[in-house]
Order: sequence, then C-alpha cells, then structure tokens
Amino acid sequence: MKNIFTLSIALIATISFVSCDRFADGVVHEVEFPEHSPRLAVTLISGDIDSQIVAQVTSTASVLDAAGPQPVAGAVISLSLGEDAIVYTLGEEEFVDLAYKLNLDDTFGHFDGMMTLNVDAPGFDPVTATNTMPPIPEVALTYEYRGDTMHSPWNGDVIQDIYTLDLVNHSDLDDSYLINVDALYIDAFTLDTLGWDQVWLRSQNDQRITEEFITGGLIVSDKNATGWTDGLADITFFSKSFDYDKEWSPVALRLRVQALSPELAKFYESTGDYLSGGFDLFAEPSLIYSNVSSGFGCFGLSSQTMVEIN
Repeated sequence: MKNIFTLSIALIATISFVSCDRFADGVVHEVEFPEHSPRLAVTLISGDIDSQIVAQVTSTASVLDAAGPQPVAGAVISLSLGEDAIVYTLGEEEFVDLAYKLNLDDTFGHFDGMMTLNVDAPGFDPVTATNTMPPIPEVALTYEYRGDTMHSPWNGDVIQDIYTLDLVNHSDLDDSYLINVDALYIDAFTLDTLGWDQVWLRSQNDQRITEEFITGGLIVSDKNATGWTDGLADITFFSKSFDYDKEWSPVALRLRVQALSPELAKFYESTGDYLSGGFDLFAEPSLIYSNVSSGFGCFGLSSQTMVEIN
C-alpha cells in the first residue's frame, strides 16, 4: 500500500513538471475571425417637444478594423406615418459634425399610430425600424423642500429635498418613464441666465426605480411593480437641498418626465447594463438592444411633461 501511494505521488509530480514545461514553451491557438460585411447602424431618438432631429448613421466594423465604425455620408433618412405619409426627411444637407441634424420650425410633435424609419445609403442594404410614441405623461408631484436628512460618512448630515410622484400605469401598455430635475442658474452680477443644469437624483429601496447611465436620470418602470399595490404611485426620490439665499444657488427648479416607448426603454436599460459591466474579464458580455433591421442601433420615441417646482 505504501509503495502504491509513493508511486502515485511520483506520477502526479511527473505530470505536473511536464505540464509546467509545456506551458513554459507556450500554447498558441490561431482563431480565424469570420469575414465581416459592413452594415448600417442607425440611432434616432426623438421626443415630442424636441426642436431638432438628430440621427447617427455609421457603418459597422470588424474587431480587426483599427479604424472602427465610421460615419456614413450620403444617406437619406425618412420618418413616415403609415406606409406613404412622410413627415420628416434628412439628407446630405443635414449631415453636420458627423451626424444628421434637422432643425425644426416648431417641435417634433406628438403622433398617434406607428411611425416608420427608413434609411438608404450608397453601398449598403437599406434599414428600417418602427416605433410608436407613448401617451403624454400625466404627473402628480409632491415636493418637500429640505424634507429629509441623510447621514454621509464623508460629508456628515446632508439635507435633501423629497420628490413624490404619482404616474399613470396603463393596463394595456408597458410603462417606463425617464425622470430628471433641472436647476436654473443666473449670473449674480449681470443677472443673465446661465441655463439649466441637471440635478443629481437618488432613490432608496425601490425596485421600480433604476439609474439611467446615458442621461443621468432615473427610469421608473412597471416591469418590477408587481409587488406594489399602487402600481406607479408614490415614486419617491431625493436631491441635495440648495440654500436659495446664496449667490451661487439656482433660482428655479423644474421636473421633466418622459414617457418612453418600450423599445427605447429596453435600449436605455441594456446600454446601462453594458456600461456598468465593470472589469470582469470572465463575465458574460451584455448585448445592447436594437430594434433596427440591421441589428445595430435604436429608433425610439418619447413624450414629455414638464412641471415647474415652486
């Protein structure tokens, strides 16, 4: 028995040395990447109160292509209702700063029914996508100035404003809302308006709310509202409170609530998962959602309600 044990140890040691020697010499496996045929990647996201339409049109690229995806000039982009009623068209004249930009005389507008995106570009197969603009959000807001205190190990006690929203949860729709709060600043000496800056928001223990990485806002969704008897009522979040008697304080606040189409909500959610993937080399890669026929990009629509906060 002792001899068998000794023989086993010797055999294991021999295999280990041989294996280590093989890895020391290096093991090379050549992997051939499949041929890549460039396709159009198109992203067009518009809201009903937007005064400009922006479309990103690029060509896809192989991982071996050092130049990566490139903007595509010469494309014709159309948005239509039904099959033939073209509402907006963007072409070569609108190709500015590597994107297609159409300045509108008024706002984009709110459209009922399905809208179709068609994109044609020389040397590429045409792509298409469809989307429907959600109903304009109905919002009930309760705002409490300096209504909460949070203790921070770095900053001590932080006084916060409390926002409580009641949002409509349609029984026949997948409801997702993007929430933002903006602060208006003016120059203390000239009294000139400096513009609106986004306020950082935080939530607390509410599975209906997630942070949105692209816009920096909060997404409220009924996807995780099954355990909540009120659906999308009593949505509560916080922001750091301002002292309005200071020169650097804002002079006004506003709440922006955007109702997102289901496809746009999926795009934001999947992009957030991709951006928050971290540095785990062995993690399953996150795929970014696309509703474009080429498999790359997003055509998304939204509608917005703004509430001035007093």
